[in-house]
Amino acid sequence: MGEGSAFAAADGDADAARDRRELLRRGVTLGGAAFAAASIPLLWSVRDAFAQDDTDGTILASAITLERVTVIAYDSVLGRGVLTPGTRDVLRRFRAHEQAHADVLTKALTDLGGTPPAPPKGVGDVDDVAKGLGAVRTQGDAIGFLISLETAAIAAYFDAHAKLVEARLLKTGASILANEGQHLTVLRSIARQDPIPNAFETGAK
Repeated sequence: MGEGSAFAAADGDADAARDRRELLRRGVTLGGAAFAAASIPLLWSVRDAFAQDDTDGTILASAITLERVTVIAYDSVLGRGVLTPGTRDVLRRFRAHEQAHADVLTKALTDLGGTPPAPPKGVGDVDDVAKGLGAVRTQGDAIGFLISLETAAIAAYFDAHAKLVEARLLKTGASILANEGQHLTVLRSIARQDPIPNAFETGAK
């Protein structure tokens, strides 16, 4: 995850932070694809988890859990032996990105004086974010599942941006959100879908 971001602002710049949150709520182009948070369908448990959080610390804790669950999902898909070599290489890079997100968010939480949440217990926890991992039998199944998972993550980060206060956390979240958007466009391309089907993502299949 790069440090540069179109949403960069100096710490303590409250006006810039508010402007950035408003822009994200409306939907902005990130990594070549645009997403409107309110229109992305996902399992309500993901959005509910972020909706119940009301401080930077609790939002970070939920985001850490989401990223750790996503790492588990990528590990599971990579271990099933259903991917072509090229696709496996792409997903390994994506898995490394998700681990980096989790690490950065964990440091941010500890810097705030918070305690990171307990790690997810395994593949079963992935179902709290997106159903279907256990049904993966082919590369097509795997990519379809990961598209759903990345879409859920994007929607969750949009919701988080409506509540985050510190500018540095907004910058971090925006960078992660952009990266998840890049993942989604590549996954759609692998699935032979239009990688950018709309000017603003509606979540329609």
